[in-house]
Amino acid sequence: MDSPTNEHTFTGDPKPKPRQLPVDLPTSLDDRRPASMMMSEETEIYDAWQGQSQFLTTPMPAQPLTFNLSLDDSNYADEDMQQLDDSDSRLVQMLAHQARLKNDNAGDEAKVVADEQLSHDEKREALQGLFALATSNGELERIKRLLDGKAREYISVDAVDAEGTPPLVYASCFGHQDVAELLIKEGATVDAQDKNRWTPLMWAMTNRHKDIVKLLLDNGASTDVKSSAGRTAFDFVEPNGEISDYLHESGYTNIGNAGVSDDFYSSGFSQDRFEQEMQENDMKRRMMMESAFNLEVDIGNLGLDEQPESPEAAEEEQEFVWDRCLHDQMFVFQENELDRILDIIITNMTPQRSPSQKPIPANILFLSARYAHYHAGTELLEVLLIAAMDKINVVVEKHQWDMTVLAFWISNATLLLHYLKKDTGLATATIQFQLQLAELVNDIFILIIRDAERRMDKSLDQAMLDHEPMPGFEDVTFQHEWKIFKSKPKAKPVEPLEKRFRPPSPKQRMKPSPRNITSLLSSTLFVLDLYDIHSVIIAQVLGQLVYWLSTEMFNRIMSDRKYLARTKAMQIRMNVSTLEDWARTNNRQPEHYENGSMTSTGENTMEASQRHLEPLVQLLQWLQCFSSLGEDLESLVGTLQQLPRLTHQQLLHAAKNYRPEVGEKGLTKSARNYIIHLQKAAAERRAARAKSPNPQKKAPDSTPSTPVKPTPQPSTSPSPAPSRASEDHDQEEPPDDLLLDPSYMLPFHLPTSTDMLITYGAGFGGVNKERERKYIPTVPPEFMSKLDLSGGNRNGGNLYDDTRWDDSTNYG
Repeated sequence: MDSPTNEHTFTGDPKPKPRQLPVDLPTSLDDRRPASMMMSEETEIYDAWQGQSQFLTTPMPAQPLTFNLSLDDSNYADEDMQQLDDSDSRLVQMLAHQARLKNDNAGDEAKVVADEQLSHDEKREALQGLFALATSNGELERIKRLLDGKAREYISVDAVDAEGTPPLVYASCFGHQDVAELLIKEGATVDAQDKNRWTPLMWAMTNRHKDIVKLLLDNGASTDVKSSAGRTAFDFVEPNGEISDYLHESGYTNIGNAGVSDDFYSSGFSQDRFEQEMQENDMKRRMMMESAFNLEVDIGNLGLDEQPESPEAAEEEQEFVWDRCLHDQMFVFQENELDRILDIIITNMTPQRSPSQKPIPANILFLSARYAHYHAGTELLEVLLIAAMDKINVVVEKHQWDMTVLAFWISNATLLLHYLKKDTGLATATIQFQLQLAELVNDIFILIIRDAERRMDKSLDQAMLDHEPMPGFEDVTFQHEWKIFKSKPKAKPVEPLEKRFRPPSPKQRMKPSPRNITSLLSSTLFVLDLYDIHSVIIAQVLGQLVYWLSTEMFNRIMSDRKYLARTKAMQIRMNVSTLEDWARTNNRQPEHYENGSMTSTGENTMEASQRHLEPLVQLLQWLQCFSSLGEDLESLVGTLQQLPRLTHQQLLHAAKNYRPEVGEKGLTKSARNYIIHLQKAAAERRAARAKSPNPQKKAPDSTPSTPVKPTPQPSTSPSPAPSRASEDHDQEEPPDDLLLDPSYMLPFHLPTSTDMLITYGAGFGGVNKERERKYIPTVPPEFMSKLDLSGGNRNGGNLYDDTRWDDSTNYG
């Protein structure tokens, strides 16, 4: 009787044949049969919402489990890479495989070649992995050694690795031009494709490697090869970028509109422009949500549900005449209807965001003033302006903590002031009202500042002074500070790199950090931009807020001894650098023009922030360095010359109340005596100047019409904290005060008539007609129906039908 091969034969009574097991089940614990895994090819789908390609794998039926419980399994390290075929990002696969190769093939190639225990195939696999790793890392010398040495017979420049990626794709993806040149010289196929059919040219264009793109094209790379999604290399060109310009200059005329934005006659959006619009809208929506939360305002006032205006709203309109009043360029009203009109456009007016609705109060008040001045008389004009100003003041006072309302009215007040100055007749007839409007703009400016300061003050200590961005200072101990009955905290183990660079968790993001402050600044800037406030005013708002932040942090550091330490100064300096980065990212150049210049001369946000943060930064620098000066007088003098914004009293106070670490020395007695000597000398100079029969007069603060870029002056003595651009070189000695004044308001300047003409007009040369059209004083027809002055019988242009207007009267 026959028996299974794995059974022992025996004699005796025959037994029935055992039942046959399914072929996919193991027959013993040593049965390690690999299951056939036929991985299907990935399909590339371009996701316009995410702005990147997604790689999808066709679902497969379940396969038998082939895990190994032994501890000496040599294939264990490869399992994670074998399961990455359904990854969302091909680039992540390549990086992960690169890391695996670095760990698995860390040995020298000479050892692999000389190892007699390895078969030819095993050597080829190991050396090909080393070659792929070298091309991915850009190790040119190692690649030359592999290609010129004994390992050459095991290596192919076109062979793909375990991930299906040829070496030239690695070099093109990671921007290793010298490696790509060597591979092409060795005969690598320039149109080799990875498993997703991406060519080296596609990877080079995707990652903006212009030199590699040029190299591949010069060596015959095809632009017609398609990926698994049917896209060619031209579909990966950045719009209006260097690669796009190079392709057009090189005569690649068959690329069509790839990489080129729509021209003037093209309608609709290209794919790249559509993606950009989607990203901008998504960013705008997030800013609206964040601003509504930070500023505690109605999200509807930020235009969340705003619908775009119809194209008919942008039609060319009749040119507005500013030196005389046409019958269709004014708003006719009766005095008994004035109260109801002002309630509609002022008292009950909610902030509007659409270009035609936002300036409605300024437009109607201006058009009404034109009718009153040119056709009714000065009495009606005076009644109109006084009543309007009273109602605006009431609304502003009522909503003084609502930044959207404040931004809406400072924008309309500035625009109305521009209208009145531009109209020939009203410019002289409304001088007093223009002064009141200027005061109103200044008052709203102060309210915006106070509202933003109030919100930042809530988290300033935790976000800027107590937040510790640099770990490792928990174990620092200070002299004469004993912690009784408290055990010494144990040092925390160093976190691994993958955890250290992992994005912060939601719990960590909820902790106060400098982002709380920069988020409030961004929200304030977003609202100001949203309501088209003049750039000169926006620049002054940002400058005033940065000045307040600097002085507040300066005073709190000087007033609390726990911050007067070297390690705390280092942490706070890192937090202050976040403010500097924010100012650099959101740098605004005010549109201010002087003396007929066509170049703006105002101080931008980055320069103003640097000027206002100087006292704080110099204080932190002093705390970090003075304990290491020792008895070196020359170093002390050089250090003091680098800290001109600190007074002698501030230097001495910081040194006297300094918290030295264990083993750290303080300011030496000779250095302290030297600073005291400088302080007395400065006091004597101030006293002598006060007794002088001809004391120097300080230049008035209002000399410049707008904040201008200060001219650097050599200074040998400290200057007051709020530095002003109008200070001369021979200015008075600063008062020897310890703290700065955070309530000090920097000089406020309205935009000049020239500034407003350029901003609210077509600009230099009259080329910006679209912007000029936004600021033509008109009333939308849909808003005219709300006024309905004649009980529904008239609206819009019908108000003028039954009246004959004499354009030659009352124009003086």
